[in-house]
This record gives sequence, structure tokens and C-alpha cells, in this order.
Amino acid sequence: MGDSWWALSWLRGTYFPLTVVDVDPQARTVEGLRVAASTRVTVELTDDQVQAVGLPPGRGYQVAGMLLDVEGEPVELPRAVSLTVPIRWLHPISEPVSSSHHDASVRGGG
Repeated sequence: MGDSWWALSWLRGTYFPLTVVDVDPQARTVEGLRVAASTRVTVELTDDQVQAVGLPPGRGYQVAGMLLDVEGEPVELPRAVSLTVPIRWLHPISEPVSSSHHDASVRGGG
């Protein structure tokens, strides 16, 4: 399942909405998009910003970090994360979930 193994270990015992974008019947997996909350942000610098801080032009720069409010508290924003999961994990949204699993959706708070 490629790079998804790490995310899958954190998602074990949870349920969450997944928008399926591809199915691999031989591997019995699906690739999907999961909306997750994150305090991490990445902003690409414009050419003017690059010039203003004296960086060499033409390379493309990003600033990555944590988004904080005016009081210094982390702010969570939704973002789409690509994830490959076993087909057996899929269940219709209308189907009741096991009480042993907890909600890992953005609305559930993780």
C-alpha cells in the first residue's frame, strides 16, 4: 500500500469518509481522498516576495509551518489527503459503524 502504511496505522480502529478515486481489484485496495484537519500550512512565495527577502530567483520557494491565531493557539483547517486502503474497509455511509471504532472525520475531531 505504498506510503499509506503510516497513515493507516494511525487510522486503525477509526471510521472516516473516503471519496474513492481508483480501485485496484488485484491488490484489493482503493485509492481515495480523505478530508483531514491540520494545523500545518504551506505557502508558496511570489517572485516579489522572493526578491524582497533577497533569495536567488527562479527556484520556487515555500514557507511551511503551523497556522496560529492572534492568541498563539493552533488553527485547524481541512485538507484533502490521498490514501490507499483495503477494499474491505469500505462501508456505505448509511451502514452503522462498530461501537469499538471512533470517529476520525473532520467533523468528529479526530
